[in-house]
Amino acid sequence: MVKTALPQELSNLIIEYEQKLNSKDFSAHTKRAYISRNKKFLSYLSDEEGISSLMDDNDKGWSEIINNYRDFLKSEHQASLNSINNSLTAIEDIFHFVGVDMGRVEREAWPKSTPRCLTVHEQEMFINAVYRTKSSKDKAIVLLLLFTGIKIGECASLDIDDIYISAHTGRITVKDGRIIPLNTVARRALIQWLIDRHKKFGETAERALFLNPQGKRISTVGIDLIVRKIGHKAHLNLSAQVLRDTCLSNLVKNGNDLLLVAQIGGHRTIETTRRYTSVRSFDAHDAMEALGH
Repeated sequence: MVKTALPQELSNLIIEYEQKLNSKDFSAHTKRAYISRNKKFLSYLSDEEGISSLMDDNDKGWSEIINNYRDFLKSEHQASLNSINNSLTAIEDIFHFVGVDMGRVEREAWPKSTPRCLTVHEQEMFINAVYRTKSSKDKAIVLLLLFTGIKIGECASLDIDDIYISAHTGRITVKDGRIIPLNTVARRALIQWLIDRHKKFGETAERALFLNPQGKRISTVGIDLIVRKIGHKAHLNLSAQVLRDTCLSNLVKNGNDLLLVAQIGGHRTIETTRRYTSVRSFDAHDAMEALGH
């Protein structure tokens, strides 16, 4: 690609865009990055597509041109997925500034890794460590994560009103409206925490289910520390995500329909849920190998 000077209209656009960008509440680094990325894009438009204005009436459509630019970044610059997505965000901003619809341009998707789940033995180690924990709050948090598969943010956002427990059943309602049943272990842990919560904090105005020592809603950092602390007792390197993945993986292993697991996990697509079938395939291999012993 031989660099040539930008056509006057594109040069003027960059100047006007930079002036507008300076009025935004962006960091200096972000502003410089937006300008640099859009200069590269406009240079590509001029040199490769023969376009001298964003107001041109393009037969191909802007989405196709921008997708061509994405391919150009991959092939000519070996740009990373993160770099490409950052460029698309900057391009989207300058199109918004001009008032031109760039069409639908998908971001680069990061490859989905196989979920990291606890083995049966590790789950036993973890549960043993949970029952050795004195804090009813810590027990309730980690058992809720393990037996509902909710995310750490969803756990921190739970209010008392989001919990329903009767003699033989129970459920939680997370903020996106999903209703997840509680098994016996999770129900018992929550009941004990609610009793201790009332003893320690009384009829507090704070409606959060889980409170920090100051009586305020616990943070995701606070939950993460609890999970890792109990994991350390079990000699495991844990996170709330590992507990979530373990729960959803167990649901798949137990033969539950993938649509049901997707609903419980709050997955937008069934493809996200299918990742847990790869975990099951490894277990199947181990199961068949064990027949020879």
